[in-house]
Amino acid sequence: MSFEWVSYFTCEECGLERPSPEVPYDRLGYAICPNCGAETRPAAPVTADASTLADG
Repeated sequence: MSFEWVSYFTCEECGLERPSPEVPYDRLGYAICPNCGAETRPAAPVTADASTLADG
């Protein structure tokens, strides 16, 4: 008896859950929710404000 592992995609925006092969991906390989269009790209880095930098 064989067993096939299936990974699932869960959208953080709308909660849709689908098997990963049923979800579209962008050219960089990040999943795009087929329900709401949200992308799963990592968040952009937060830039430091000059007022938060400490002088040594």
